[in-house]
Amino acid sequence: MKNPVLRWALTISGVAIVVIVLFFLETMHRAWREFKEAEELYKKDDIPMAILCYGTVISFYTPGSPWVRKSMERLFEIGKNAEEKGDYKQAKEAYDEIIHRIYSIRSFYTPHKKKQERAMKLRDEAEKKIIE
Repeated sequence: MKNPVLRWALTISGVAIVVIVLFFLETMHRAWREFKEAEELYKKDDIPMAILCYGTVISFYTPGSPWVRKSMERLFEIGKNAEEKGDYKQAKEAYDEIIHRIYSIRSFYTPHKKKQERAMKLRDEAEKKIIE
């Protein structure tokens, strides 16, 4: 390549793309590992720790991540199961985890806003039952 400025620009662009891809892959890998740990805790019926681990997965948000979506689904399931057992405090904790983790990952847009709104509604209902 005869133009050194063009060569320099292409090299810098290539390095930047590689770094971004590696960052994306590492974040996806961490989410996957944390999801596996959360699932193990869930199977062992260690629900409080599972809630925290599923929340951590949400913190590793990357667009299109199946682990984030599955973690939110599992937290909704934990909340529903807790409500059915009459454990509204645990249900509230599961819904709060969704709400707060989505707040922590938002930037110029809020991902999974509808799920956050659903969690807020369910959290408020659980909180009312705790007070009763």
